[in-house]
Amino acid sequence: MEHISNLLHIQGRISGHEHPYNWLTGTNIKQTPGTITNTISMDQVTAAHVGPTYVSSLALSFEDGAGTRTLSRNAMGADIPAIGNYRTVFERLFPPADAGQLKQAQARLDLDKSILDTALEETGDLRRQLGSADRQRLDQYLESIRAVELRMKDNKEILERGRPKFDEAAVRLQPQGKNRMQEHIELMMDLIALAFQTDMTRVVTHSLGGEGGPNYDDYRDWAQAAGAPVRGAHDVHHKGSGNRGEDNADVKVLGLRDEMFCACLARLMNKLKEIEANDGTLLDHTMLLLGGSQISSHSGGNFPMLLAGGRKLGFKHGQHVKFKGGTKPASDLYLTILQQMRCPVKSFKESTGPISELLA
Repeated sequence: MEHISNLLHIQGRISGHEHPYNWLTGTNIKQTPGTITNTISMDQVTAAHVGPTYVSSLALSFEDGAGTRTLSRNAMGADIPAIGNYRTVFERLFPPADAGQLKQAQARLDLDKSILDTALEETGDLRRQLGSADRQRLDQYLESIRAVELRMKDNKEILERGRPKFDEAAVRLQPQGKNRMQEHIELMMDLIALAFQTDMTRVVTHSLGGEGGPNYDDYRDWAQAAGAPVRGAHDVHHKGSGNRGEDNADVKVLGLRDEMFCACLARLMNKLKEIEANDGTLLDHTMLLLGGSQISSHSGGNFPMLLAGGRKLGFKHGQHVKFKGGTKPASDLYLTILQQMRCPVKSFKESTGPISELLA
């Protein structure tokens, strides 16, 4: 595992509560007053090059929705809605097991293909009537459609093979408690491990919650353990950060929260490490990034980042890489991951080059 300090978005730096919008895009979403203007997120660049899989990518969150609930943006910069329901995630990942349902899924795919063909035919006439800027925007849209068309072809072949074999009885889709942050993360990470093991998808994002919430009951338990006032997630960010000292009760609450995050990441790492791959383990071929773009002042000036896995992808671990504050774009980390994942890209947003310190 590698600890990376002092990364940030330089040109794309923002303040406030909107950081989930641009953590993986590096875009200044506030460049147009009164609206959010975004671009493609790093995970979607990866998804365009590491297939084919049944699901090109999967966006997960603490509840269904877009906005700050999702970390993923498509080629047009639009939100990719995240899923917060475990059964919905499971059903999205795997073809139907029932023969009748499988036939219906194949029929829906054929219908979607027909609709897509019609849309492509109609845009040909429209393009000739547009100005230069609008044609460029339409071309971006058509590129997205062509990517969907390729995924449909891949999905048809995967549907014909049917659902992969795994122990479905061991898959837990119902939490034991209510409003428990750690259990939610663990259930989602179990599904992530299963998705990677069955190769149903190779790209997943999981939003753990923005600066404003959600207010899980875990915060109450951490406050009681630390002897601190019970606060919501937003106030924990403010009161538990900064230079208040490690003995400060609010700092201890934030430390317990972060300790839980790391424990969940370690749990996922162990699961992937137990799964054999062609050369090593699944963890050796998987990159895991835990982090965010928030500090106590909402200024987005120092991203806490943990990078794990990927030994067979050329990463080395067991170090703390610390850069001079305000100088190293997070896009350099994203570019490094993209290139080690064999994505044919030479840059990402404001990147200056891959981070050699992270590579073996």
